[in-house]
Amino acid sequence: MRFMSNREFSHEIEIEVTPTRLHAFLSDLRNYVPLHPLIESIEDLPPPAALPHARHYRVIDKIPVGPFRLTTTYRAVLEPVSDHEVRGHAWQFPAIELITRYALHPIERGTRLVERARVEAPLPLIGFVTREASRAHAETLRGMKVLLEQG
Repeated sequence: MRFMSNREFSHEIEIEVTPTRLHAFLSDLRNYVPLHPLIESIEDLPPPAALPHARHYRVIDKIPVGPFRLTTTYRAVLEPVSDHEVRGHAWQFPAIELITRYALHPIERGTRLVERARVEAPLPLIGFVTREASRAHAETLRGMKVLLEQG
């Protein structure tokens, strides 16, 4: 019997800013706070020894569960792996893991951002976690587009 499951989701959006500007924005999770519907606060942590160029955070989310909002704290890492890619990794109780890859593609009027994410969670939670993460990420990218294009 399998107790863990995984699912994937992806989003794509065109933003009228340079890849360099978008890459810098994506590489700092503090920029997401006013845009991400679940994030309440973020605290910078020292980078993990295995990823010295990554940014490491302690994140507090408010997760909607019916009429309630549950507070959860988790660790997250953002790693700029190249000029056109940023990877994210988050670990949350109970045994939830989110791996995100942001690929930046220069286009005529800015940058096409492609996000691919993989969620691993206990089987009873996988649908809920994937739906909430995908919804929150889509809203965050839409807000990012508005914020960055307005300058």
